Amino acid sequence: EVAKVAENHAHLEKFANALFQICSSFVKDNPEATPEMCNNEEVGEENSCTLHRLLARASRAKPRQSRPSPAPVCNNCKHVPCLDGKKLTAGNFVADSQISYINNLNPREKKKTVKLDGSHVKFVYADADGGYTNKHDRLLIRHFKYSCE
Repeated sequence: EVAKVAENHAHLEKFANALFQICSSFVKDNPEATPEMCNNEEVGEENSCTLHRLLARASRAKPRQSRPSPAPVCNNCKHVPCLDGKKLTAGNFVADSQISYINNLNPREKKKTVKLDGSHVKFVYADADGGYTNKHDRLLIRHFKYSCE
């Protein structure tokens, strides 16, 4: 029926082509539906010529490009794309993410965000075992960047 609408509105070229593209894609993506469509039409009936043209068009149609899969959400900053090395801001703040000083005073010293408090970030320090201490600190957010690994 959609192909018939496209043929009846061929003077609206973009509209008709869009409908034919949809129909062609459907036929390409659902080959099991083709015999059923053909079975519902007798040779020479009004829609049989439309069906024939649709199948011919579908056979010439290029395969649809598959969409690239979306980038995964970063486990640390919870953003797509990952904000590794990007400045921490109130707009991109995520609790429980690893951060470091922008000026890398001590690049090995890891910190994990706890919460945002106005223009300050509250964080905890990493301990020697790879966990985090109970020692909290609070500094201006502008001094930090995400450290996603």
